[in-house]
Amino acid sequence: MSDIQIYPGLSDAEFETWAEKARDVARQLAATALERDRANKDPVEELALLRDSGLLGLAAPREFGGAGANLVQALKISRIIAAADGSIGQLIAYHYSNGVWTYILGTRQQWEKTARGVGSQGWFQGGVSNPRDQWNEIEHVGGRRFLNGKRTFATGASVAQVITVSLWDNGKRAHYQIPPTRKGISFGSDWDNLGQRLTASGSVTFDRVEVFENELLSALDDYQGDVELRDGLRVLFSQLIFINFYLGIAEGALAAAADHVRRFGRPWPESGLERAIDDPYHLVLFGRLSAGVAAGIAIADKAAALYEAALHAGSSITGQQWGELATIIDQGKIVANDVVLDVTARIFEATGARSTANKYGLDIYWRNARTHTVHDPVSYRAREVGTYLLAETLPRPRTYAQPPQPEAHKPDEQRPEAVPRRKAS
Repeated sequence: MSDIQIYPGLSDAEFETWAEKARDVARQLAATALERDRANKDPVEELALLRDSGLLGLAAPREFGGAGANLVQALKISRIIAAADGSIGQLIAYHYSNGVWTYILGTRQQWEKTARGVGSQGWFQGGVSNPRDQWNEIEHVGGRRFLNGKRTFATGASVAQVITVSLWDNGKRAHYQIPPTRKGISFGSDWDNLGQRLTASGSVTFDRVEVFENELLSALDDYQGDVELRDGLRVLFSQLIFINFYLGIAEGALAAAADHVRRFGRPWPESGLERAIDDPYHLVLFGRLSAGVAAGIAIADKAAALYEAALHAGSSITGQQWGELATIIDQGKIVANDVVLDVTARIFEATGARSTANKYGLDIYWRNARTHTVHDPVSYRAREVGTYLLAETLPRPRTYAQPPQPEAHKPDEQRPEAVPRRKAS
């Protein structure tokens, strides 16, 4: 097993082949993005497209049927997809992220089982891990474990082949990896939001779902290094995927706006110009927006390379190195957040009033960006960077306290399995 390389990376020529596959998928997604957004259906066909192209297995080891790409390359692919469809860009980025979670949290046997499914069978990995919504409970009965509770949203879980469920068990964080088809799991199909409408992010309910010891991701129990630093890498990668699909959305918006101006733009009467593309204000706007996107991509790629080095460093990583990595990822998140909101809102200054017609659908980029950029407040990332610059204190891994459980969801004590669950009064 030890000779299997984790995220070894593709040669430039190999990666270009995969990038072209991604661009082909992106062209197909872009052609129907607005129609599919309005239909608001689960992205079953879209994931089949990713699966058939091999992109779901891009970062799985070649020995397991994947392509063996590294994380920098996987994130670049997520940007290509997000430029065409922000929802599907989010899904593939989350899929790669859940693979990283399995690698960090799972034993070698657990990781290999999932990586083989992804590489050879095209599994899509979903997750149920919102830290503000974790009142799920493990009920222990006669040596058996049952998962109960509800999450208000869980991206991609309903269309996945395997899901990672994060929860609290007797005051300790726990992560189980289970099939979403298991008895007792039901999906609300109630995701009907402003943007990112094709991410299958609806609610999920667990009603006495049995989970097993071998499904508990337990590698950190025997980890020889700093567990807090190792586990903290999961949160950092979540921020990295946000950075990259935000920038992908910005790239897509800028390209769509440029195409609109070329095809439909009319010069303003005061300009004295014959073509809208010659308007100096349009030129300055596109130049500045393009520079912002390029700056975001530069920091994103640098942060991804540093992250991968930290992941491979294993137990040798220090708190100083972790904090420096967190800082550059924070900086990337700030830039990406601001760039995508700026680009997706300001393109209308050049495309003009007629471009707001629903038939053009240019609002899809802003709706997608605005929906996800409130996923977690960017101000907290800026605060971390500011604290480092002014107080010279580097970030430490973020820990979340267990949310209070509503009375109606507290487990019955020592309830025998055969006794029906009591209803809350």
